[in-house]
Parts: sequence; C-alpha cells; structure tokens
Amino acid sequence: MKNKHTSFVPYFLILICGIFLSACSSSEKEVAPQDQGDSVQAEETEQKEDTNKGENDLQAFLTSPSPPVDTKSFLQYPSGKFSTVNYDENQEAIEEELSKWPELAKEDGEEEVKKYFGNVLALFAEDYPHPDKLVAEWKENDFGNPELEDPRLQFKENYNVEIILDASGSMAAEIDGTSMMQLAKESIEKFADSLPDEANVALRVYGYEGTGSDADKELSCSSNKLFYEMEPYDSKKFGEALGQFEPSGWTPVAESLLKAKEDFAEYDGEKNTNIIYLVSDGVETCDGDPVAAAKQLSESNITPLINVIGFNVDSEGQQQLKKVAEAADGTYATVRNMEQLQSEFDRSQEMASKWLNWKIGAESANIDQILERENSIFDYKYEWGDKSSLEIRNIDKALLYLYKTHKLSSEQYQLMKKERQARYDLANKTENDVYKDLLNMAKEDYKKMEKEINEKYKSAN
Repeated sequence: MKNKHTSFVPYFLILICGIFLSACSSSEKEVAPQDQGDSVQAEETEQKEDTNKGENDLQAFLTSPSPPVDTKSFLQYPSGKFSTVNYDENQEAIEEELSKWPELAKEDGEEEVKKYFGNVLALFAEDYPHPDKLVAEWKENDFGNPELEDPRLQFKENYNVEIILDASGSMAAEIDGTSMMQLAKESIEKFADSLPDEANVALRVYGYEGTGSDADKELSCSSNKLFYEMEPYDSKKFGEALGQFEPSGWTPVAESLLKAKEDFAEYDGEKNTNIIYLVSDGVETCDGDPVAAAKQLSESNITPLINVIGFNVDSEGQQQLKKVAEAADGTYATVRNMEQLQSEFDRSQEMASKWLNWKIGAESANIDQILERENSIFDYKYEWGDKSSLEIRNIDKALLYLYKTHKLSSEQYQLMKKERQARYDLANKTENDVYKDLLNMAKEDYKKMEKEINEKYKSAN
C-alpha cells in the first residue's frame, strides 16, 4: 500500500498543475482582447491629438495679411523678408524657412489655400515704387525752384543734415555676412563725406546701451545721444563718432525725433534748409508715439524735410514707419542692402549740390522739366517690371518646393498657381494704371499731383 500511495501523489500534483496552467492561459486569453482594445483606443487618441495639433499649428500659421485685390491695396501691401532676393542665389536660407511651414491637410480647399498663399506672398512680395515717392523725388529734383510753394524746398542761407541711426540689438543681424550696423555706418560715412564743405552734418544714435532684456529697458530707452554735433564734416572726428557705439538694446524712435527738434533749435527754417534722415530696422519699443513726435517736429519752426528709411524692416515696421513719414509730410523707403541705402542718401547729396551752386552764384542747367519727369517715369516702369519678374520667379520656385516636400497636394498646388497668376495680373494692371496716371501728372503742378495721388492711391488712415 505504501508504494501505491507514493506513486499517486506525483500524478495528483501534475494534474493540479495542469488545471492551474490551463486556467492561467484561459485568463490571459480573456484579458488579451481588453488590453488590445485599450491599445487601439490609445493609438486613436494619440492620432486625434496629432491631428488637432496639426490643425492648430496651421491656423496659427495662416495669419499673414490678405493678398491685395486692387491697385490701392497693392501699393500699400508691405514687402517681404526675401524681397529683392534671388531664390537660386539664396536657396538654402529660403528653403530652411519653408521647411518649417506646416502642411495643408488633404481635405483643405480653396479658402485654406488662399490663406496659405498669403504666407508665400508675405515672404516674397517686392517693395514696388509708390507714385507719391516719385512725385516727392520730382520736388526734390526741382529744389530751389522759386515757383515751389513748399518753403522746405526753397534755397536758404544754410544747409543742415542730421542722421538719426537705430542702434538697437536687431541691427546686429547680418546681410551677406556683414552686420546691418556696419553697412549703415559705411553708407552714412560716405554720404557725409559727399556733402559740400559749407554744409553742416550731425549724427544722433539711439538704443546703444543695455540689452534687449526687460531689465535693461529703461537704460536702453534713455540712451539717445548726439555723437556728432551739427557742424561741417570732419572725416577723422566723424569716423571716431561712428566707432563709439554698436547695436545693443531697445528702439526709442519717438524720443529721437523730439531730441532732433532740440538739435536744430538754432537753425530755424527761415534761413536754413534742414534735412533729417531716420534709419530704423524696426518699430518703436520704448512706449513712445513716433507718429505724434514726427508731426510735432515737422510743424515746428525748423520746417525739416524728413526722410524715413526702413532698413530690412518687417511688415509691422514698414507700416509704422510709413505712418511716421506721412505725419511729417516726408518720404519713406524700405531698403534691403547697402546699395539701396546709399541711393536714398544720394538724393540729398544732389540737393546739396544744387544748393552749393546757388550759394556761389553758379547758373543752373536749363533742363526741360517735363522731359526729365517723363524719363523718370520710364525708369519707374522698368524698375517695376524687374521687381515683378523677380517676385513671380521666386514664388514659382517656392510653390514647387512646397509641393515636392508634400506640404501641398497636387490639387492644392494647382489652386496655388491660380493665386500666383492672379497676383501677376494685378501687378501688371497696377503698373499700367500708375504709369498712365504719372504721364498725365507730369504736366501738372505739384499741388494738383499730390491731391490726385492721395485720392487714388493712399489709404484714408
């Protein structure tokens, strides 16, 4: 009996283990479907979150100004980050920017495509010449004409120029490997050197202390100094003045204009031709009101000609600086490189030459005014054509890149090309409208020309 009982125990244990393992296996099989369901649900939730995130990213991205729809809005549309830039020559930088853009969802249609194209246009839109700028140049070219009613453009005993330069931290950005500050310094020095010996020049700089941090805001906004007093140009002294500051902090545009009024205190407009150049790469960041300051300066007894230059400035900066120029009844230009910056300064140099000839009693050349204006209109038309061709080539290459990198579907790409064609057609229409108007205006007096331009091409603001 002992042997039989002993053999039964192992058999019993094996049977119990078998039942237990079977139960475990069955339990696992029963639990498995539930685990799988949780996994699928988690995956669907994750996909939904990714989709929502993609949609949110896209909506946040589609915030550029709406493309223009008529001549007036075309001329008011700000130029883009890559205006004047050739896509092929700057392919790496441009495509690095485009690679960060979100892709359109496959179901996104015409409305989203139009908004997306708005971002493309905002990147490559050219700075087309505005007709009011050409008329302002006609007036400056006619500087000294006794028939001009604008007292700012009549010959005076003295000729004074002040340059107000932005030294905020963003001026450290580079263009073709050279900082914007260095390019500005070189251009300003060349301009000052070209002025007649009898003329006076001054250099005011703002934002050259502190940093862009909130802790340094008060220090930086109060850094506003006349580095070169109003006096004839001295190359050594002027060069030393330019070497005393580097790009640093904030942007007190308004304060610099109010300070400029003090700089000209002893140079009233009755006996002095006073010219101010404001060179800035951004908007006011020191809580001032540059538009009000510009208006106050222009209406003072120094009656200055105020030229505002936006140096590689973004869309927001362009809009504000244009308002500053308008408030001062002055001119505005966006420049993207040193050559364009120098061109703006050169216009004043030509005025200075006419002033010098008048001062020494030299006879001015007898040039047919109408013919001179018509020639400038032809130049205007050629400049417009060059900008339009560059813009469209750049947009075409950008759209192709976006399509090849799957940010656009084939259908969306075709819709985008229709938007591109509409932009091209509007550019041509605007060019032809303005060209015809300018030819007609060339025979009119300035007051009538300015009235027509304000009515047809300027905003009501």
